[in-house]
Amino acid sequence: MTPAILSGGLLPVTLLDSDPALAPVGARAGRGPRYAERVTVGKPGRCAETPFLVISLFDNSASVTGGNDPVGQRFLETFIALARVGGRCRCGRDLAAAIHFDTPTSGDLSPTPVTKAHRDEIAASLAIPADGAGISCLGPSLIAAREIALRHLHSHRVILVALTDFELFDDYLDDLAAFPAEVHAVVLRSAPPQRLLDAPEVTVTAIDHASRPGAVARVLFNAMTRDRAGARPLPVDKLLQPNRRS
Repeated sequence: MTPAILSGGLLPVTLLDSDPALAPVGARAGRGPRYAERVTVGKPGRCAETPFLVISLFDNSASVTGGNDPVGQRFLETFIALARVGGRCRCGRDLAAAIHFDTPTSGDLSPTPVTKAHRDEIAASLAIPADGAGISCLGPSLIAAREIALRHLHSHRVILVALTDFELFDDYLDDLAAFPAEVHAVVLRSAPPQRLLDAPEVTVTAIDHASRPGAVARVLFNAMTRDRAGARPLPVDKLLQPNRRS
């Protein structure tokens, strides 16, 4: 089988299709320990009767870039979660979309099957796009996500995952809470906004530079596998404790 390669400025990793643990090989020498081999998410189970569409919104501002941790490696962790589920997708109807805050950009991904055949397309979208300025505004991506969601609500369980520090120059928090789908706010390296914590419709996960590898991946993986028979997702909360390794 042909391995899928994810780079895009992150720690390069090869995910072997034949390895259920998605063991990484061939990481570039001199870049430290291979990050992806420390990411575990659980068992994806079997396709659900109703397929999912997961829409990821990415904040690419300077405050959330860099670092060999779940914040800096959010693209890689997203890919691992999608590849893990996609490797067990037999229906071909489970979809992923990626929208960058600077949308429209060359890195935006329209709803695409998460199956192995589409890994290259998915991987290409999981990087800071060359034509993105790194704006700190949620509105454009949220509006684009809403249009996609409304086209798929009749056929899919739609999941929105917003990955940002929520230090924004616009105010779309109420619109995020009112989004017509399952909403996950992944708050990177900052305190979650109280308005989101008070919103029962939003699942909030705070992830900082001390969180352990896999924190971002597990948020997406657990959301995608909620209705899959035989799925055994690993909990996120244990990875949110400070990393005490020297």
